[in-house]
Amino acid sequence: MHLIMNELNSEYLRDIMNSCANKTEEVLAAVAYATPGATLFDWCLSNKIPLRFYGRLDDNIAVSTSILDKFLIKKSPNFQCRLVRYHHAKVIWWRGAGIYIGSANLTDSAWTKNIEVGCYFSEEEISDAMTNDILGMFNVLEEKSRELSDELLSMMKQREKYINTSKPKSDSFWKHSSLMKCPCFVSPGVKSASSQKRDIFLKEWYATLQDLRDIGVKVGLPENRPSWIDPSVPPGAQADQFLHAYYDQRTFDGRNANYESHYEKNKIQKNDALLEAIDWWRNIPSAPSGIDEMLHHTVPTLKELLSKDSLEKLTYERFKDICSGVWSIKSYSRRVPKKAVGLKDDKQYTDSERIEALSKHIWQDRSSGGLSVQKLLLHILYGGPDDQLPERLWQAVAEKKWKVGGLGISSLGELVGWALPDKFPPRNGRTSKALRSLGYDATIHVA
Repeated sequence: MHLIMNELNSEYLRDIMNSCANKTEEVLAAVAYATPGATLFDWCLSNKIPLRFYGRLDDNIAVSTSILDKFLIKKSPNFQCRLVRYHHAKVIWWRGAGIYIGSANLTDSAWTKNIEVGCYFSEEEISDAMTNDILGMFNVLEEKSRELSDELLSMMKQREKYINTSKPKSDSFWKHSSLMKCPCFVSPGVKSASSQKRDIFLKEWYATLQDLRDIGVKVGLPENRPSWIDPSVPPGAQADQFLHAYYDQRTFDGRNANYESHYEKNKIQKNDALLEAIDWWRNIPSAPSGIDEMLHHTVPTLKELLSKDSLEKLTYERFKDICSGVWSIKSYSRRVPKKAVGLKDDKQYTDSERIEALSKHIWQDRSSGGLSVQKLLLHILYGGPDDQLPERLWQAVAEKKWKVGGLGISSLGELVGWALPDKFPPRNGRTSKALRSLGYDATIHVA
């Protein structure tokens, strides 16, 4: 974690932003005020990094019209702007790199001269709870926002022109036809914030689960299955590796996976996009790197290791074997801070050494309720009816009684899939990005 205080501690947002260029997949920015001189917009454009920006909508023109012009001129699904009433947040998420939460607006003064205070968390430091809260905030901003249009910009330019030369009535701005029935925030209902978050998670998870099942059925058909996949491979596992290959080979533009651009293109024709992707998949002459090994050897091994009988007799060595076969855990082992898993900061480690360190950390950790990872996995997978498994998954992510360190929603969603691939196809962050690129409205979780 970095404390960003400009001259007070010589830590500047601009330096943080520039260090994120090679890791960032997209930028989500919820910053109330933006004026000419703000560098984030040009930085995203020059680095070809997708941006979704939520600025403040008010009669004092919180976001300069010269900035709004850029969005309408660009006309790109990778460069989007929406405006929101009663919005005062300052949050910038360089997804894949880290997130800033603080006081700085998108102004040159805020980034270089003002006394500002904020914190930057690397992606490895962002917890599941924090991810859910921040994604929830962006979902609310999206729901309550007004899309930028030529009419809205024209009206805002008129307001900006006269704001310093006259004092029009404060309510005249809101009577413009482009702002009629403008969404605004309302008081929370009877449900608690935690209950609302749970409901949002479960609604999206169940919907995406069904999408994955449907895709599994389609790619598992004999006429759609590549010749190098054995018919005995579970459809859910085939869906996972199909999406894995599609994400790796069909969504990248250089170093960036432009899944948001694909989403905007495919969201109204997702069936056509899926059929085209399946046609590409069935005609691949040989397995992309590692996929045949995964489907024919790792998948059955994981299924056996995660069976109820095996989990009841689980040892550390067998748990390490599980971690070594799960993509999300292996990926996280390369990102987790070394000190967090007992490794030395000044030493380089192999992938196998990092996986072993993370496996040992998870194995030794206990939830606040005293539960081990063994008890947690037994609870999620076999602790009740199958149709309530996503609810137990939510408990493992959101409730301290159940949460074990080092296991986020991507790792747990994938573990569930390898244990029960016929009922719950594996799902991790890469799966969600692939789904989104095909036009599905899937939420992308970090860990």
